[in-house]
Amino acid sequence: MASIINSTTTAGVTVTGDNSGSLQLATNNGTTAVTIDTSQRVAFVAGTAALPAITTTGDTNTGIYFPAADTIAFTEGGTEVMRIDSSGNVLVGKTSPTPATVGCEMRGNGIMTCTRSAGPPLTVNRTTDDGDLVAFSQDGAQEGSISVSGSTVSYNGGHLSRWSQLPDGSKDDTILKGTVLTNLDDMCVWTKDGTALDNEQLNKMQVSSVEGDTNVAGVFVNWTRDEDCNTDDMNVAMTGDMIIRIAEGVVVQKGDLLMSAGDGTAMPQGDDIVRSKTIAKVTSNHVTCTYADNSYCVPCVLMAC
Repeated sequence: MASIINSTTTAGVTVTGDNSGSLQLATNNGTTAVTIDTSQRVAFVAGTAALPAITTTGDTNTGIYFPAADTIAFTEGGTEVMRIDSSGNVLVGKTSPTPATVGCEMRGNGIMTCTRSAGPPLTVNRTTDDGDLVAFSQDGAQEGSISVSGSTVSYNGGHLSRWSQLPDGSKDDTILKGTVLTNLDDMCVWTKDGTALDNEQLNKMQVSSVEGDTNVAGVFVNWTRDEDCNTDDMNVAMTGDMIIRIAEGVVVQKGDLLMSAGDGTAMPQGDDIVRSKTIAKVTSNHVTCTYADNSYCVPCVLMAC
């Protein structure tokens, strides 16, 4: 151990230096509270200083890590500008993770929010060349993006969709991805904390049961559970890239326009004129999946259902 070459005690804290170049702050009982070593690392030891635990010295990590402790506040000119709370939330311009309050949040559970008054809360800027502005991934694999080329912004690898519910609000797990749905007059209902939320445009739907249905709403994607409102909601694809369900024995070809077959599947329309009953255009003869009832799905472009 390096020998101490200088030691000063002030207000219950001893500051020591040694011939290795390290600096230590210790309490009067000799317990080290802060160490600055020759590798330019700083270690705050939990419980021995008026600071939460911050350490890198003695472990294999690089940089600084903050374990759960009291709130860490960063101030400028006496005004708090940032904090890391005991849940691991990084808060800039606010003191609690409240989305309605102006500021930025990077929460420990993976959620990031930006809130701004009277202006865009997020700006994405790419310099030097064209390309992706935002990349969307699932399990580490990129599935889509928002890209820029010149003055054109493109939304790639997806479709527009909307939320809907069945007439009785139930969840029907027999509805298969790609199933054709029809619009109903009833509006979806979401209630939070006993208060009905505003809904001006999202209506309820059911599986289409009319051949050539002109009230086609789109095709079913999946179910989502809204825990805040205690509802089971359908994600319904409306416009853009998607798959669509075709009944066993029905043959479709690339370029065919499709309409409802009246049983939740789609069938060729019979002409090449886009009509109110037109759901989609087949973009490939490739069969993406086959279900237990031998209905199958093919890629398509949905047409503003």
